[in-house]
Amino acid sequence: MGGLCLAQSDDDLSLSINSQQIAVEAMLEKARLALQKTDYEKAQNIVSSAVEIAKDSSLFASTQLVQAEYYLICNQLQQAELKLQDVEQLIPEKSDSQIRLYLLKSDLFIKSKKFIDADQLLNSAKILIQNSNNQELKAIQLFLRAQLNLETKNLYETVNGFRSVIPLLQKQQLHFYESRATLGLAKAYFEKQELDEANAATNEALSISKTYGFITTELETYSLKSSIARAQGDYQKGLEYMDRYIELKESVVKNGDTGNALALRNKENESLKVELAKKQKDLDRHDYTNILFFVLLTLLSLLTMSLFKNNKFRLRANKTLIVKNKSLIEERDRAQDAAKIKADFLSTITHELRTPMYAVTGLTHLLLENTPRSDQKEHLETLQSSGEYLLSLIDNILNFNKLEANKVELESIPFSLKKRIQDLTTSLEGQSKDRNNRLQLEFDDAIPSRINGDPVKITQILINLIGNAIKFTQNGNIWIRANRVKQIDNRCLIRFEVEDNGKGISEEKQVAIFENFAQEESSTTREYGGTGLGLAIVKNLVELMQSDIKLDSKLGRGSIFSFDIWFDLPDSNKFYDDYQPVQPAIKSNKNKVEEVVFPSEPPIEIVETASTNPINEVLSEKPLAPGEHLEKKILVVEDNKINQMITRKILEGKNFNCDVANHGAEALQKVQETEYDLILMDIHMPVMDGKKATTEIRKVNREIPIIALTAVTLNDSEKELYQIGFDDIIPKPFKMDEFFEKIQKAFTNYQVL
Repeated sequence: MGGLCLAQSDDDLSLSINSQQIAVEAMLEKARLALQKTDYEKAQNIVSSAVEIAKDSSLFASTQLVQAEYYLICNQLQQAELKLQDVEQLIPEKSDSQIRLYLLKSDLFIKSKKFIDADQLLNSAKILIQNSNNQELKAIQLFLRAQLNLETKNLYETVNGFRSVIPLLQKQQLHFYESRATLGLAKAYFEKQELDEANAATNEALSISKTYGFITTELETYSLKSSIARAQGDYQKGLEYMDRYIELKESVVKNGDTGNALALRNKENESLKVELAKKQKDLDRHDYTNILFFVLLTLLSLLTMSLFKNNKFRLRANKTLIVKNKSLIEERDRAQDAAKIKADFLSTITHELRTPMYAVTGLTHLLLENTPRSDQKEHLETLQSSGEYLLSLIDNILNFNKLEANKVELESIPFSLKKRIQDLTTSLEGQSKDRNNRLQLEFDDAIPSRINGDPVKITQILINLIGNAIKFTQNGNIWIRANRVKQIDNRCLIRFEVEDNGKGISEEKQVAIFENFAQEESSTTREYGGTGLGLAIVKNLVELMQSDIKLDSKLGRGSIFSFDIWFDLPDSNKFYDDYQPVQPAIKSNKNKVEEVVFPSEPPIEIVETASTNPINEVLSEKPLAPGEHLEKKILVVEDNKINQMITRKILEGKNFNCDVANHGAEALQKVQETEYDLILMDIHMPVMDGKKATTEIRKVNREIPIIALTAVTLNDSEKELYQIGFDDIIPKPFKMDEFFEKIQKAFTNYQVL
C-alpha cells in the first residue's frame, strides 16, 4: 500500500512539472508576442508571472531568455548582455534553450557591430540546429544570417538570404520575423538602387506589420518608404510618408514610452531595488544602497526625458530639411531653366553673327583672289585675320558653353593621329612665323598608325595649347610631342606634350591658369588679347577623356603642358597603311626653315613661300585633267542672296559649274530635273528647310553627296543631320582650305573624280 502511494505521488509530481512547463512556455510565447507588438508592460507582467511559477524549476532560464529578448527589442544592449551572461550558466548544453541563447547573443553582436563574433555564434547555432531539427529555430538562424549580411553590405547574399527565408518564416507562422525579413529585403534593394523592388517589398512589410500590430516594423517601413520616394524624385510622397512616420512615432512615444516603457523601467528598477536591498542587508549598508539607487533612478529618468525631447527635435528638424530640400530642388530647376535660356540665346546670337561673318570672310577672300594692289592686300589680309579671330572667339564661347552644360559627348572612330598632328601643325605655321617662332613636331613611330578616339577633341586641345604657346613666345621654339607610354592588349596610352621657351608662368598664377576667363596677369588681356577660355576648355576636354592636364613652368624659361590619354586600337588596325605623306620642303625667299622631327626619322624641313596656296594644294591632292572642274556641277541651296553670291563666286573661281536654289522645294525640283555632282545645303530656309529637303531628295537619289553648309550651332543637331542623310557638315563662315578639302573628299568618296 505504501509503495502504491509513493508511485502515485511520483505521477502527481511529474504531472505537476509537465503542467508547469506547458503553462510557462505558453506564458513566454504570449510575452514574446506582446514584445513584438511593443506592449512592453503586458510582456513584463507575463514574464514576472512566469518567473513566479518557474522560480524553483529549470524553466527559470527560459524566462530570463525572454527578459533578455525584451532588452534587445528595446535596444538596451548593455542590459541584454548582462542578462545573457547571467543565464548562460543555467542552460544545459546542446538543448533548444542553448540554441536560443546563441541566436539572442548573435542578434546582440549584430546590433553592437561585432560582426565576427556574430558570425561564429551563428555557425555554432547552425550545427546544434542540425542535430535538433527544430524548424522554428532554423528559420530564425537563417533570418539572422541574412541580417548579418545586410549590416556588412554583402547585398547579393542578403537578397538571396531574405528571399529564401521568408517562405520558411511564413510556414512556421513567425510573422514578426517575416515582417523584419521583408523590411530587410527592402533595405537591401534600396542599397542596390533597385527602387521599384524596394518599394514593393516595403508595401509587403507594411501589410504584415499592420495586420499583426508590429509597430516598430511599421515605423521603420514608413521611414524607408520616405527615403525611396525621395530617391525616385517624388518629394511630395516622401514628405507624406515622413509625416506618417512622425505621427506614429509621437503616438508610440506618448502612449507607449511614457506609459508602458517607463512603467517597465520602473518595475525593473523596483526589482533591482529589492535585490540590492537584500544584498545591502547582508553587508549592513541598506541606507547607502537606497540612496545610490534613487540617484541612479533619477539620472535615468532625466536621461530618458532628454532622449525623448532630442528625438522630437530631430524629427522636426528632419521635416524642416525635407521642406528646404524641396525648395532647393525648385531653385535648381529655375537655374536649369536659366541655363537653357542662356544656351538658346548663345545658339541664336552666334547663328546671327555667323551669317554676316560669312559675308565678311567670303568677300575678303574674293577680293584677295582678284590680285589687289599691295596696299589693298595688306588691309584685306588684316580684315581676313580679324574675321578669323572673331570666328575663333565665337567658337570658344560656344565650346565653353557646351562643356559647362555637359552637352559634349566623345566620339570613338578610327583616325591617324600622326596625320592629325601634322595637319594642325601645318595650319598653325603662319601664325607661328608672325611671331618668328619655330614649330617642331616629335612623333613616336611606336604609336599605331590608326587609333580609336575623338580626333576633333584631340585637335581642339592641341590647337588651344599650341596657340597659347605661340601667343606667349617671341623668337623662340615650340615643341609638339606625342609618345607611346605603354600598350596593353588592344589599348595604347599616349602622352602629349606642348613645350615652349617663352615667358613662362609664375607659380602663384599656375593654380588659377585653368580657371574660366583666367589670364597670366591682368595686363595680358591688353598685351596679348584673348578671353582666357582656351585653357579652361582644354582642362574640361582632358577631364572628359578621363585624364588630367599637367603644367611645368618657370618665369623666363617657358612652359610644358602635358596629359596622358588611353586609346583603343581598331580591330582592323593591321589593314591600314602605316605610311603618311609629309609635306615636301619648298625653297623660301626668306630662307627660313622649320623642322618636323620624328624619333627614328631624319628631320623633315617645312618652309613657306608667298606662292604657296593651301587651297590649290587640297584640290591637287589627286591630279585632275585639264578643264575637269568644268564638268562638276554643284547646286547651292541658300535663301540669303549675299551668301548665294559669295558661295557661287568662290566655287566658280575654282572652275566649278554652279546652280542656285532659293529654298528646299526649289532644290528638290532642280534635282529631279538636272543631274548634279554635289549639293551644298543650308538648313534654315523658307518654304522648305534643308532637313526636309534632304529627306525628300534621299527618297529619289541616295547617291548624290549632300553637304550641310550652315551657320547653325552644331551641338545636339549634328547627329540628327547625319541621320537625315547629310554626308558632311561645313559650318559658316569657313576656312577656304577646309571648305575645298571637304568638297574634294565628297567627290573622292563618290568616285566623281
